Amino acid sequence: MLQNKKSPFRAYNLRKWSQALSLAAFLILLIYLDPLTSANFSGNNIFLRLSPLSGLGASIAAKDLISQYWPALVLVAMTLFMGRFFCGWVCPFGTTIDLTDKLFKRQRADETYTGWRVYDGRRLKYYLLALLLLSLFLSRQIVGWFDPLSLATNTYSILIHPYLVALLAGIFDFLRGLPVAGPLTAPMHEFSDKILFVEREPFFRNHMAFLIIFAGIISFGLVFRRYWCRDLCPMGALLALASIGAYFQRRVREDCEVCGICQKGCRMGCITEEGRATLAGECVLCMDCQEVCPSDGIRFRGSSTPQLREVDLSRRGLVTACLAGVVAVPMLGFNFPWRSGKGHAVIRPPGSVDEEEFLARCVRCGECMKVCKTNGLHPTLVEAGLEAAWTPRLIPRIGHCEYTCTLCGHVCPSGAIKPLELAMKQKTAIGKALIDRSRCIPWVGYAGLPALKKEWHDVNCGVCEEVCPVPTKAIHFNTYTDEKGRKIMRPFVREDVCNGCSFCEYACPVVGTAAIVVEGIQPQLPVRFEEPVRSRGKELFPRVIGEWTLLEDPTVYKGENGLYEYIDGGADPYLSYSYRQVTVALYGDGEGREMLVELWAFDKSDDAFGAYTFDRSGNRYHLGDEATTFENYVWVWKGRHYIRFEPSGDDVGLDEVVYTAEAILDGLPHGESLRPALLNYLPDQGLLEGNTKFFHNRIILDNIYISDEVIEENVFGLGEETEVVVAEYMLEEDLPAMKLMLVKYPEAESARTAWKGLVRLKKSWGETPLLEGTLQCFEDKNGRYSTVYRKGRFLVATFLAPDRMWAEDYTKAVGAEIPSR
Repeated sequence: MLQNKKSPFRAYNLRKWSQALSLAAFLILLIYLDPLTSANFSGNNIFLRLSPLSGLGASIAAKDLISQYWPALVLVAMTLFMGRFFCGWVCPFGTTIDLTDKLFKRQRADETYTGWRVYDGRRLKYYLLALLLLSLFLSRQIVGWFDPLSLATNTYSILIHPYLVALLAGIFDFLRGLPVAGPLTAPMHEFSDKILFVEREPFFRNHMAFLIIFAGIISFGLVFRRYWCRDLCPMGALLALASIGAYFQRRVREDCEVCGICQKGCRMGCITEEGRATLAGECVLCMDCQEVCPSDGIRFRGSSTPQLREVDLSRRGLVTACLAGVVAVPMLGFNFPWRSGKGHAVIRPPGSVDEEEFLARCVRCGECMKVCKTNGLHPTLVEAGLEAAWTPRLIPRIGHCEYTCTLCGHVCPSGAIKPLELAMKQKTAIGKALIDRSRCIPWVGYAGLPALKKEWHDVNCGVCEEVCPVPTKAIHFNTYTDEKGRKIMRPFVREDVCNGCSFCEYACPVVGTAAIVVEGIQPQLPVRFEEPVRSRGKELFPRVIGEWTLLEDPTVYKGENGLYEYIDGGADPYLSYSYRQVTVALYGDGEGREMLVELWAFDKSDDAFGAYTFDRSGNRYHLGDEATTFENYVWVWKGRHYIRFEPSGDDVGLDEVVYTAEAILDGLPHGESLRPALLNYLPDQGLLEGNTKFFHNRIILDNIYISDEVIEENVFGLGEETEVVVAEYMLEEDLPAMKLMLVKYPEAESARTAWKGLVRLKKSWGETPLLEGTLQCFEDKNGRYSTVYRKGRFLVATFLAPDRMWAEDYTKAVGAEIPSR
């Protein structure tokens, strides 16, 4: 390394160029981390993988050799030969400290000053290294808090880059308002955003903690240059141990004049007072001493033996550091809500390993936060326990987990976040959404239904369902319909397909805490994900029916996921029947008129009838086994099929729709057509036949108006094995209709439980009991009557009857028809 001092290629200048290029490379890789990772650039996190401290710490804590840190092994091997060159020539954090030290050059006291000093103890970094290594064997991995490469990454990604972007945005926003400067600054602002890769203005919670730490580290530059590197950096201690005995060492010629210039100018303070000896492992080969030596008496290679002084490490200090670790490190895990499972679990990035292993592997580098497309990942402070400080968590109100993004797993250097293919990522649940009914707009409206009916206004929202990116939707609606046909669409979550992406919580329009919140789950689990099943159903539909021609091949949506794809939030009522598939066809007449045809298939004919009754409207029509029409809409039940015809406009005549329906019905297979047996028990007098509904589950009942009061619980105990008919009766034109409900249970005990629950519920509403016994009658606050009756496996109830005699007589009439068992 002997160079002519005046040569531009002398080692001193090469070191400065190396620092500049290394810092530039570090910043480029950090700023453009998103596009580089998207382009599958393998060197996107190369600086982090150079850290032997993080590699050793994560590997020991995880009890696994993390192969991604092979560059760190190369660095250690080079250090054995070249000495502690990394700290002086490459380390971006060391270069940053060099730059900030220059800012304090005037304020920094002369190092010969004998007054107040910050303790300059080289042994501290060795004690800290011992404490960190001991913590690994106590199952607490905290090396990321002190690793200089993790600190550098966090400093620039969480502090400097966001602050710089915000500063420039403020300046350009101010200039934009000026009459002359405004038009000129717009291109400059756009150019700066491209240079800094600003897709959005970044912001990170807890950034003040990083600011305080960084400010504290650089403030030592008021007293000593590179104080962090001298006295605190545990990675520096590790490299110092590896560099003892290296070939490249500081050597001083025998004719040294001992002027002391090199000792005063040493940024690491590693030259002894007489100027000849060097503290072992402390020299970072910065070449400052060689540059300033007036007699050119310093070399860094040669045959002479370097004079080294050992750093004064005391056995007492090492024991004290280890004892401090034994006492303090276990306290990092003291977090009762987290450990007990009684606190809200933080949402980890997709692909995160189980929490214990995650904390062992995560080196707190912040790369995943930097690359997050929605700025949703942020560093924790104490939310998951102190031991998890600086680890990433998703904060949905700031940003959700983008459904089509997998970048965080591809930048993680330690395997705390596994790289996932997009299809696997979309099938991995990082959390589950929960709806807070006390804040959700539709649910609050439904809870205040009596008041809402007096002054009706729309309380529907549906934002969460609309933004849900899951193909089959993880959020659906339970729709309540009142007597006037007004609907309240109450959302609920299908936890089996929710992947916790948090888009729903992010988009929720409720101010403050969202009405739908996502809680993290560990371990992350696969969701029940099936590709929606589609096929072609050309054989079910004639290609030409009179003037109507199939515009495209019909599409068949099979099974649950196929229906979710077709209807999104409205599939659940149909799934409560024995749904098989729906075939959708579109006919056109060549003049812009179109007709949508839906052919629904069920396993049982009574379920097909039930789906038909759920949708139908209007007047009876002789078609199929049963049909109704409303204007030019047609609903038909035939065997195990239910067919719906929806013209695109009023210009399509009912006769054209019926003609098309007859042609399609003729092609359907003939099968058994059985109406539900429960219908046989209903009295005929006054029956509004087009309003009768047949179903099994509560979700259909929630769409039927039977009470002014809110029925929150499943008081009727409805499920897949129950059969239910709700009929409507009108005995006099001037009086409102009465609802009659007949439920058949699989066993008598269920009927008894439902009877007791309904009686108890009516009394809780303040209704007046008029008749006690197996048949009970009640009068509500509006003077309407209802009854509750049980016989064997059957429950009979009436609602909203304007006359007590109606309620009791119809209940008795049904009770006389139903069997006792």
